[in-house]
This record gives sequence, structure tokens and C-alpha cells, in this order.
Amino acid sequence: MDRRILTIVLALALIGCMFLPFLKFFGSGASLFDIVTAKGGGDWEKYVCLLIPISAAMLLIGALNKENYLIGRFIWAILPLLTVLYYPVRLYMEASKGGNSVNIGDLIKVFDIGFWALLGVALILAVVQPKSKFA
Repeated sequence: MDRRILTIVLALALIGCMFLPFLKFFGSGASLFDIVTAKGGGDWEKYVCLLIPISAAMLLIGALNKENYLIGRFIWAILPLLTVLYYPVRLYMEASKGGNSVNIGDLIKVFDIGFWALLGVALILAVVQPKSKFA
């Protein structure tokens, strides 16, 4: 599979992962789409997850345009991984505020299938760099 096809498939997977349950709390889950569109709270942090579909769209457009990417493929490929890793770090910092001890196992249990799928897709996108037909 060449880089262009892999990029198209993974960009579509990134967009699809936005609608899977991302966080678990009180027996229900919330997707990243639910988090962004939720009413209340003007925190800028809920809009950080919009970097994922933006980078997926830029990767998709670039791959369909004979691998001509605005800025460069590496930036758009690494951005979803950095965005996904932001949320566990942020939750850990919030939970350990005030000197509280945080159990990493409990922190991991907060994340649902959407997080793990997004992490896997973003990791593959950032690490796997097959050769292009156009090179």
C-alpha cells in the first residue's frame, strides 16, 4: 500500500474516531464531537480536539492532490498524536492538583474506545511513512 492510500484511509479513520465514545463517566460516554458541541463552559481546551478533524481534512486534501500538502505532511500527521496525548496529560495534571496522588490505572479507565482507536490511528499515521508512488 503506498503512502497516498494509507493517508486517505487513516484520515477517514481519524474523522470517524471523533464520533466514538472518548471518555467514560457515570456509566455513559462522550465523544469528542459531544465535548465540542456541549453547552456551557467557555474553556478553550474543549476546542483543542478540533485539531484532529482539521488535520485529517488537510491530510485527505493533500493525499487527493497528488501529495501536495499545505505546510507539509509531517506536521499534519503528528498533530493528531499530540492532540490525543494532550488529554491524558491534562487530566493527570487536574487530578494531581493540590498534592493529590493519582492512580494511573484509574486514569486509564476514564478513556473509552474512541480514545484508544484515535491513539492507534494517530500513532500509525505519525510513525509509518511508506514510500510514495510520486517520489
